[in-house]
Amino acid sequence: MENLNQEGKQIPSITKIAHMPVTLFSIIMGLTGAAIACRKAFPDLLLLQSAGFLFGVLSSLLLATFLVMYGWKILRHNDEFRHELKHPVRINFFPTISISLLLQSAYWASWHDAALALWSAGASLQLLFTLYIMSNWIHRDHFTITHTNPAWFIPIVGNIVVPLGGMPLGFHEISLFFFSIGLIFWFSLLTIVLYRLFFHESLPEKLMPTMFILLAPPSIGFISYSEIASSSDLFAHVIYYFALFVFILLMYNTLTFLKLKFFLSSWAYSFPLAAFSAASAMFADATGNIIPYYLAKIVVCALIVLIIWLISMTVQSFYKGEIFTPEK
Repeated sequence: MENLNQEGKQIPSITKIAHMPVTLFSIIMGLTGAAIACRKAFPDLLLLQSAGFLFGVLSSLLLATFLVMYGWKILRHNDEFRHELKHPVRINFFPTISISLLLQSAYWASWHDAALALWSAGASLQLLFTLYIMSNWIHRDHFTITHTNPAWFIPIVGNIVVPLGGMPLGFHEISLFFFSIGLIFWFSLLTIVLYRLFFHESLPEKLMPTMFILLAPPSIGFISYSEIASSSDLFAHVIYYFALFVFILLMYNTLTFLKLKFFLSSWAYSFPLAAFSAASAMFADATGNIIPYYLAKIVVCALIVLIIWLISMTVQSFYKGEIFTPEK
């Protein structure tokens, strides 16, 4: 039975958990990424540090809530879960769960035991998701080139996130193992995704925000490589400058994105921008270059405004009953 708010609009009840989209976990990625970015870009500014801490706490609470809700969906609505797991687009968002755990581990790194538990769970899930999704790509015959979109980077390139929490915990070789998987398949998938974008029809409007995911692999790649190599060498510069180019390309197309209405996929804007700002702050520290130093601060400030807008629109969509609905 549906609940109604004072205006008579439907509010999702617990029975609608059957239609909980796995894409909700992208919210956790955006919030945790913003928390880390605030810490990296404004280490001495209390106001921004406080904002980052707020994002970090909120992301942790939401992660716990979403895990319980999605666990309930798996147990009580297994058919809907299996349908989502076989969906040619949504399957690529399942690693947002493992990536969220890995980012939480990186953010709460000062709490060793909690960070270790989060990282271990996240890394294990990430490997399982990588194996499962890659096997689906290889053996399923329902995938076509038009199913390809930047969200395909999430399952494979998500491995690049593992060193963020793994290196501070002392897992150098394991971090390098995951980084190698993500890096090599990033190169491969980049070619496939660009071919699809260049030579086939445009992405559906609902998936247009995923274009920002193109920014995430080089940004996180730079951070993880710098952690593993303990330096910012020529290869690190190449990765960062490629991220900078992708950022400029996306900003050049800003008007296209501003014309889009809000979708849950709009959260795809947040994490890549957070990753790029954190990478810029690290690059500035490593090289003394003032351009990425100020760029990181500008992007973080814009990111905070973006996060507030995304939260507002998500809450509105929730109360309108637009999130927990069967896929059309």
